[in-house]
Amino acid sequence: MARHREFDPEVALEEAMRLFWAKGYHETSVRDLVAGTGVSHAGLYGTFGNKEEVFSAALRRYQEEVMGRLMAELMAPDASLHQVVGHFETLFKLGRDPRFSNGCMICNAAADGAEGASEAAALMAEHLETLSGAFRAALSRAKDRGEVRADLDPAAAADVLTSTQMAMALMLRGKVDYDRIVAFGRSALATVI
Repeated sequence: MARHREFDPEVALEEAMRLFWAKGYHETSVRDLVAGTGVSHAGLYGTFGNKEEVFSAALRRYQEEVMGRLMAELMAPDASLHQVVGHFETLFKLGRDPRFSNGCMICNAAADGAEGASEAAALMAEHLETLSGAFRAALSRAKDRGEVRADLDPAAAADVLTSTQMAMALMLRGKVDYDRIVAFGRSALATVI
């Protein structure tokens, strides 16, 4: 008879994601994961694999759940200038939410050097391309509709906005004054649109 799991893998993965998001890949030990998830070392590794694989699964969950929701309107087929500005307004609001006080898990992973894990590096690159692509598509539509200046280069502007979002996340993690973060984001938006 097969032995049944004594824990919910989805709940454990959620807790692992929160730990990695708060502490980073290198600072989160296997002991932290066991304590934080309530799942034994053998249970974690039997379900997810080694620490790198737990991290990759947590990063995928973050990308799908957190960033997927955050980017939904920006990625809509008819997204334009309104959605770009709205996306940043949402980022500004989240900057006050304690759940986001550690910034972006994907940015943190890159800054912490967790990109040495090959799957995590691929997920980070994929996220950056998805975000930049969403900005590029929305700004292209905005240009076609006359919502932005005629000489706007949507690809270059998308790269600026992607970099701005990443920088804002790192500023949050670094506990930079909230008003400075918002001013930085608004300045970047103003130069692009």
